[in-house]
Amino acid sequence: MIKNKVGAGLIENKNNRRNNSKFHKTFGLTLISLLSLIAIMPTIIAHCPLCTGATIIGVGITRSLGWDDSIVGIFVGAMIVSSALWANNILKKKNIGGNSALRLTSITIATFVLTFLTFYYAGLFGLGNTYRIFGIEKIVFGTLSGSFISLAAFGISSNIKKNNNGKTKFSYQTIILTFGGLILNALVFLMIF
Repeated sequence: MIKNKVGAGLIENKNNRRNNSKFHKTFGLTLISLLSLIAIMPTIIAHCPLCTGATIIGVGITRSLGWDDSIVGIFVGAMIVSSALWANNILKKKNIGGNSALRLTSITIATFVLTFLTFYYAGLFGLGNTYRIFGIEKIVFGTLSGSFISLAAFGISSNIKKNNNGKTKFSYQTIILTFGGLILNALVFLMIF
């Protein structure tokens, strides 16, 4: 009996080392990719493909590491908001008129609906899913939280620019504020849920 427990412990320890090594390789590769993208992007782009691509990378990493759905949802929410802001900027540059707030709200709602339909048909949530926080699906709860954090970070960055004569205080201010908020949110969810 004791030999089996010791042997199982050694196998488990070996598997943990492999998973830890895999995590470090994935994290390093993602960090290098993200830094490379930042280096080649023009310096004055607000909510661009970089933001959207970076949030998609965050979703992929958290899913591949098997993290909780609420944490994955945080990055999904950020992806939805950054995609909506990006699409809104494209429409604005093409001089498509209308109320800017209504256009942004419509794009955001459409992106939410399409994302949640995809989740539903992929089986990520539904009636049989027991992964819930306050009666809400974990991935939906995380998505709403991540969306709120992303919108708040964008608002804070816009406010800083407005108070600084239209200039940012530092390079990639919006991206840094957004990812800082998302990472803090994810750490809180990791500790609580």
